[in-house]
Amino acid sequence: MTAALERGDPGEAARQGALAGPVIVEQALHATSRTTRLAAILAAPTTEDRAELLPALSELAAGPDRRTAIPAARAARTIAIELSHHDLPDDLAPEDVAAWRARFESIAKDTDHFVEVRVLALETADALGGYDHAAFASDPDPLVRASAK
Repeated sequence: MTAALERGDPGEAARQGALAGPVIVEQALHATSRTTRLAAILAAPTTEDRAELLPALSELAAGPDRRTAIPAARAARTIAIELSHHDLPDDLAPEDVAAWRARFESIAKDTDHFVEVRVLALETADALGGYDHAAFASDPDPLVRASAK
């Protein structure tokens, strides 16, 4: 994955990650190399059992590195939206999905995060079951307020 991204081929990086599987992609999400983390972020939405990558993606989304936080939040939103379009798989507990939803809502509430990440986290929480709309009605950032329909 990393080598493909270093060559400038994000599609191949995503394909390699999908072939490697969720365990390898999750390990790569925790790598020290930014390029490896970015390759894993690209692969996450196409990986089998991708919903289980949401906790690792939330860690990156909540992190201080803008170059990984925003793409991680975007990948999480993609996974959450896809998950919302289908019945919950048997191997996913509703409690896990609720915990993931709460984590993304928490990221959206935290004004220390990048506004792009906060908006994407809000959309992710919405796809995972909703959020407390009243909590965002008076958010100091107009983009977050506007996203909290």
